[in-house]
Amino acid sequence: HTTSCTIQVQSNPLHCTYNTPCVLRGRTRDLFLDGVIPSHGNLIFTSTTFLPHIRFAPSPKMRFSTFVYNFFAATALAQQYAGDTISANLPSIAGTEVAFFKIPDTTGANNNLTVINYYSHGSDGNRIVEANIQRAIIVLHGLLRDPWNYENDMLTALAQAHAGNANISTDSVAVIAPYFTNGADKNTGYPWTEGLKAGQGSTSNALVWAGSQWSAGANNQYPASSTNTSSFFVLDTLISYFDDKTLFPNLKQIVVAGHSMGGQMAQRYASVSTLQTTSPVTYWIGNPNSYAWLSTDRPLSTAACTKYDNYREGYANYDTYGDAMTYGSALVAQGREAIGYNYGQKQIAYARALLDHGDHSTDCAANTTGADRHERFFFFIKAFAPSCTEPAGANCDTVDLINVSHDNGQMFNSPAGQARLFTDNFYGDGSRAFDFGYPRQQEGDDPYPDPSQVGISGKTITGNWNGMTYQGCWTNQDPITPAALPTLLYDNTGNSIEGCTSGCQGAGYAIAGVQNSTQCFCGNALNSQSAVLVVDSSCRLPCPGNGAEICGSNSRLSVFSAAYPAFE
Repeated sequence: HTTSCTIQVQSNPLHCTYNTPCVLRGRTRDLFLDGVIPSHGNLIFTSTTFLPHIRFAPSPKMRFSTFVYNFFAATALAQQYAGDTISANLPSIAGTEVAFFKIPDTTGANNNLTVINYYSHGSDGNRIVEANIQRAIIVLHGLLRDPWNYENDMLTALAQAHAGNANISTDSVAVIAPYFTNGADKNTGYPWTEGLKAGQGSTSNALVWAGSQWSAGANNQYPASSTNTSSFFVLDTLISYFDDKTLFPNLKQIVVAGHSMGGQMAQRYASVSTLQTTSPVTYWIGNPNSYAWLSTDRPLSTAACTKYDNYREGYANYDTYGDAMTYGSALVAQGREAIGYNYGQKQIAYARALLDHGDHSTDCAANTTGADRHERFFFFIKAFAPSCTEPAGANCDTVDLINVSHDNGQMFNSPAGQARLFTDNFYGDGSRAFDFGYPRQQEGDDPYPDPSQVGISGKTITGNWNGMTYQGCWTNQDPITPAALPTLLYDNTGNSIEGCTSGCQGAGYAIAGVQNSTQCFCGNALNSQSAVLVVDSSCRLPCPGNGAEICGSNSRLSVFSAAYPAFE
């Protein structure tokens, strides 16, 4: 039988006929054509295998640019590079194309579901030669759904990696940025017609999600003909595409890289994905606002947040998320231990920007795991410790501390970003850089420590004030709980460590705590419901009475006493 297709040669269509089964002559998936290609005509070729896509490249004798086409066939094997061409008003990024990938519909309701991607080209400006690719990077955009920026930033970082190693280039590294559209992307990311019946305004086969539910694996909202595709299944499909050794025979490493909300997606996907691959996969998780907690307990009080454990912050009510969650349901039904074990089998590369103390939380659940992105990260890795028992193995975790702000470009281009995204295991030899960022912030935050750096102290405050020494940064969860220290001695702009310790000692108290820059609290014991030890860098506000000192932070106490504080 035959299947018709249309190939675009510059602006002229070339009609062809595809016959199966048969033998494709020439290079696999590349057919070099000699002679003159007519504006219209028939081309017949055959193949013993059904190819996901076939790229036609001109021979050196021919003088026209490479051309791209969509190949449609009624088989799931032909799913990639075969999606509908979606009418979208998207920016152009040098060295890339907007590529339409078909995503299989497991229900069979719609065989043309399509996700839009930015996909890198080779150094010659043409599509990559798959046989030359050693590494694939799937970069996930953030809340603003701007894959063009993430693709561009990753390619900029790739250019820096190339400057350090000529073998790492756009010819050996494929970068793809999927576009998870939502209702705010109408007539930008997909066509929309106003005035139609509810649910019918999206008139293409582009996959669209409700709000930011794409970041947690929810099923799609549009097209209305099929609403059963999880955004996590899209990631499965992209990973499987690159993991296909018949298409990418020399691939050594796949990286799923997410920053900010993309980092939230990467962490949640890694938790529930059970996809098996031949190639190792690293999940690069950069500065997410929150994490899906792998147990039912929390480091901070849950008293004011009854839904603290609901998915996407925990895994309660998982199946009701979005319009009924389907991806990962069988695993989640087995309980937290099973989810934690699954997550522990993944190779996680945590990337933490030390200057990032932002918070975009819209509900109380995230606040039960920390005050901001910074604190939540350190609570998470304290509760679910990263490990690297076999550095050359498939699930060696790393933790990189990077002295930048909440900026994905800075993260990608840092030495740590360069290592995790581009150089680790580039040749398939299991090589890996040690954890970046010393001194470390808390015990257990260096699963793959640098032997030359491990002795460097991370203690931030040293000294003796009126017989008291620094005992750490502690939470004060008042008014949800009783105050961490019962007595507010004063609140003024002359506050300093020496002033507060002297005042508390003079008033007969054994413990002094400075908070929110200007406040001094005293007591003889910390309240056990309120006071939880946090990473030192959560206390970061300078003392107004002595700018060289740190006087806690908002609801965070820098605590001083003669010995480790007592509790009540």
